[in-house]
Amino acid sequence: MIEASLNYLRDGDDALVTTLIGGVLLLASPLLIPSFLLLGYLARVIRQTADGDDEPPVFEAWGDLLVEGLKAFAVTFVYSLVPLAVLAVAAVFGVGAAVLGFGEGAGGLLGGLAGGLVAPALVVVALAASLAGAYVTPAALAAVADSGRVGDGFALGTLWGIVTKRAYAVGWLTAAAVAFAGALAIGVLSIVPVLGTIAGLFVQFYAVVAAAAIIGWTWTDVRPVTAESTEAEPAERPVV
Repeated sequence: MIEASLNYLRDGDDALVTTLIGGVLLLASPLLIPSFLLLGYLARVIRQTADGDDEPPVFEAWGDLLVEGLKAFAVTFVYSLVPLAVLAVAAVFGVGAAVLGFGEGAGGLLGGLAGGLVAPALVVVALAASLAGAYVTPAALAAVADSGRVGDGFALGTLWGIVTKRAYAVGWLTAAAVAFAGALAIGVLSIVPVLGTIAGLFVQFYAVVAAAAIIGWTWTDVRPVTAESTEAEPAERPVV
């Protein structure tokens, strides 16, 4: 699967143009709209590969691409809120512990100690929540890309049945490995000032597209079966 993902974009008819556009959008991603367009492109990759189409999509129908990207952004943003909220609470406890520690008497000492113990525990919880969010988010993105409905990205009951499957765990780890390898390549290229960093953005785009293709192929095996996708039995059967 890793080899197929690395060849996915390269084997496309417009591989060079697509990579150039993707790299430029990634370079301009701080402007937000380019980042939405990138997310929309990744959603298309997931949807097409999940449907058995291994021809990489091209950057076209920009309005639809933006809408798809906004849906993907909504999903990723919400799943990132929980660990951020826990970290914010941990910061409050940490500051409170520091303030109480300067107080007088045993009460200040105990309050500072309690706050100092709770804050690190909340940081651990935030890290666990962040990992859980990173694990569930690709499945949520695939669900939204598949149906076009943002609500499917938060159907926790359905998603739980997907993310607990071995096939999803294997696909997620494979995609994470590809993305991590891309990050390592970016680090190496960044040794060269400016030009190396810019080149690294194109490598990063290539890597995340490969990871998205893996998620799409994985979704083929783990997607929930709905009533619409099952064939109804004929009312009458032929007599044998």
